[in-house]
Amino acid sequence: MAVGYHSISATRVLAVLVTAIAPVAAAATPAAAQSPEMSFFLVLTGPARGADRPELEVSDTHCRTIAYAQGFGHLTWRAYLDGSPAAGQGTIKARDRIGRGPWHNYHGVLIAESVAQLHSDDNNLWHESAATATGELAPAGAIEIPWGSELDGSDFSRAGPFLCFGIPG
Repeated sequence: MAVGYHSISATRVLAVLVTAIAPVAAAATPAAAQSPEMSFFLVLTGPARGADRPELEVSDTHCRTIAYAQGFGHLTWRAYLDGSPAAGQGTIKARDRIGRGPWHNYHGVLIAESVAQLHSDDNNLWHESAATATGELAPAGAIEIPWGSELDGSDFSRAGPFLCFGIPG
């Protein structure tokens, strides 16, 4: 054996790999009480950083970060907010960014089958169904339906609360 090299057993290498991979595997698996169908959650507090970046980029990243930590990084996450995707680009309406549905909350409860249902009186979005990515219910008075696109076209704040929608693919 050359000087400077050490013999490492296969068992030791396996133990090191398992120790290194375990936290990543845990982050990629939904929690036991969480529905594997989750594709919708409430964000109570918006991102603390990124005021210098386009609002949709920052808010979408915030949704993705929260979802990934709960094992839902396989979906494309979009904040339900109007805004500009990049400097110099026009405003996109929230309803045009969130996919076609259906969307389920943390508990597997169907929120809406489609964008049309989400924006109708037939949606299932209310205080008890608007759960966070960890299953926490919305505080009283925090739900205003639908978020993102006001009738006059003005924007909502990305400070929170706002909704995140997951799109397969």
